[in-house]
Formats: sequence, structure tokens, C-alpha cells
Amino acid sequence: MSDRFRQEREHGEASGREQNREITSNVVEANREKSWRMPSLPRDAGSERPDPKVGNCNNKDRSSFKRFGGVSIAVFIIFMMVWFMLPSKSVDTSEAAVKALNDRTSSSLLAGAVLLQKDENIGQQDYTITHQSQVPDTKIWVWDYAAEDGDYVQVLVNGTPAGDAFMIKHKPRELNVPAIGEVQVKGIKDGGGGITYAIRYDVNGTNYFNSAPQGEFNTYTLQKE
Repeated sequence: MSDRFRQEREHGEASGREQNREITSNVVEANREKSWRMPSLPRDAGSERPDPKVGNCNNKDRSSFKRFGGVSIAVFIIFMMVWFMLPSKSVDTSEAAVKALNDRTSSSLLAGAVLLQKDENIGQQDYTITHQSQVPDTKIWVWDYAAEDGDYVQVLVNGTPAGDAFMIKHKPRELNVPAIGEVQVKGIKDGGGGITYAIRYDVNGTNYFNSAPQGEFNTYTLQKE
């Protein structure tokens, strides 16, 4: 190989290397300028930020719901207070009712008659009930003829409980007892103001208005004529 040819080849290779360096430098410079021109992204780019308007709406909805719930509870409490303060049954003030309080008996009033707004101690009394009925058993009705204040009584037949003690209310409690024998009404619990009760015997169609102090009882002796 001649010296001239070798020199030309070396010169060409050097020129190629120089061109490659220029191309590489141009590419790097272009990428650098491109990176400078690109806008910087926020740190949380790509994540959705809550809309403050939406948050305010949700808070308003929850606040409105809480206010509505509070008002509803208050209205319910007031309604229940008024309901319990009202008498569950009107007091009978007729002449027959006044006479029944004076006589402590009545054959004209029905079972469940309410004669007093609140309990009054009218005293206790035993009764003898004479009848001509041929039936072995008869119905009786027991109720509170004054205030429903949580009085409890128990009915006994010839000294034996005819059932559990129960709270007397304006609505009569119906029981069956023998038409001949002793029926006793015992005071179990005084809800306040004394235990006042009424009892009606179907065998003679008469109501008896009485009192039974706690732990004591009244005796009704049923006998056939």
C-alpha cells in the first residue's frame, strides 16, 4: 500500500469521526433545548384534587340532615310527654257517678267507669253478695276507677290466688270465679295515693268501689239465697 493511499484513508476516517461527533453533539443539544422548553409538572400531577365547592355541598347536606334529625327527635319527645300527661279516659261526672261515689256501689254504671281524676282514699269495706243464680261460676271485672298510677292487686278465691298480681287500669281485667265462696282483692303495690279499685260481679250486675291498702285485702262473700 502506497503512502499516499494510506494518508488519504486516514484523512477520511478522521473526517468521519469528526462528523459523528458533530452529529452526536447536535442531538444532545436538541434534547437539552427540548427539555428546557417542556413545562414543569406539579408534584401531585395526575392526581385529582377535591373540588372545594363539592366539599361544601356535602357539608351542607350533612348539616341539614343533622338539623332535621334533631328537630324530629324533639317533636317526638314533646308528643310523648303530652300523650302521657293527657288522661287516658274522661271522668264520669253524671248524677249516677256522683251517687256511686257516695254509695260506693252502683248497678247503673258499666264496668270501666272512671269516677275520679286522681286517687282518693274512700276507705275499705267487705261485702256479702247474695244472689239467686244457678250458675257455678260468674265473671268479675276489676279496674282502676281513678288515676292509672301503677297500682297492683291480686285476686284470691277462698284464700288461693286466682292468678298473678296485675296492674289495674281503666280497661277492666276479666276473671272467672265461683258463684259461691269468698273472693278477695289484695293490694300488692301502691303506685301513689292509695290503691283504689272497682269490681263488678256479673252474678248480680253490681259495681263495688273500694280501696285495698298495700298488703291488705277486701273480702266479697258470695252466697245463694
